Amino acid sequence: MQRRTHIQMLLSLSLLLLGLLATACGPTYPKCEKDGHCEDKGEYCLNSKCEECAENSHCASKGPGQQCNAGQCEQIPGYCDASTPCSGREKCRDNRCGPECLDNNECGEGTFCDNGSCNAKPECGDNADVRECSPDKECVSGTCQIKITKCSSDPVYFDFDQAGIKSRERGKLKEMAECLKGENVAPLSIEGHCDERGTEEYNMALGERRANSAKKYLSRLGVEDGKVQTTSYGKNRPASDGSNERSWSKNRRTEFVSE
Repeated sequence: MQRRTHIQMLLSLSLLLLGLLATACGPTYPKCEKDGHCEDKGEYCLNSKCEECAENSHCASKGPGQQCNAGQCEQIPGYCDASTPCSGREKCRDNRCGPECLDNNECGEGTFCDNGSCNAKPECGDNADVRECSPDKECVSGTCQIKITKCSSDPVYFDFDQAGIKSRERGKLKEMAECLKGENVAPLSIEGHCDERGTEEYNMALGERRANSAKKYLSRLGVEDGKVQTTSYGKNRPASDGSNERSWSKNRRTEFVSE
C-alpha cells in the first residue's frame, strides 16, 4: 500500500516538473505569447507570432520614413526629407511628396500653377498677365494670332440645267468679292449642287460648271484665284427634300464655305 502511494507521488511530481519545464521554455518560435519570447531574435510578439515590428516605433532603427505594416518595416509611401528627395517636379511638404505647386504663390515669375505644375503663363486668355490681344489679333489656345476673316454669303441659285449667274444673284457675289479682297482672309471653297433630275455623272459635271461659274465671276471682280477652290456634289447633298419645283429651285445652287 505504501509502495503504491509512493509511486503515485512520484508520478505527480514528474508531471509537475514537466509542466514547469514547458512553462519555462515557452512557445516554439515563431509562436509567442509576449515580446520576451521573441527577444533573442530582436523581434516583437504580434498576433501570437514573432515579427519584425508590432508598432511604428519599432522601425526607428531602420532609418527615417519607416512604418510598421503587418509586422514588417517598410518605407512610408511618398515619404521625403533632406536625404530622400521627391521624384521629378514633386515638392516635399511635411515629409510627404506632393504636387509642384498648390497655388500661384508657389510658382516663380512668369509662371502659374496649372493642375499642380508650374507652367509658363500664356500670352493671352486666362492666367495671362494681359488677357486680350491687340485689335488685329485673336487669342487662340493662349497665343495671339493674326485674326483670320471668314467670308460668308447666302447660296447663289441657278435656273434648271444652267450654270450662268442670274442678274439678281450677282449682288451676293459682289459682297463676297469685297470680303475676299481683304487681308488675312481664310481660303474659300465653292460647292456646286444640282436637283435630283438627271444622271449622277451629268449632275456632277453640272455642279462643277456652276462652281466654276461663280469662281470666274469673283475673279472678274478682282479676287485672286488662289483664294478660291471649287468642288461638286452633284445631286448628293440636297438643301431641300422633295420632288417638286419648290425643292428643286433650292437645290440648284452654289454654297460658299470658308476653310
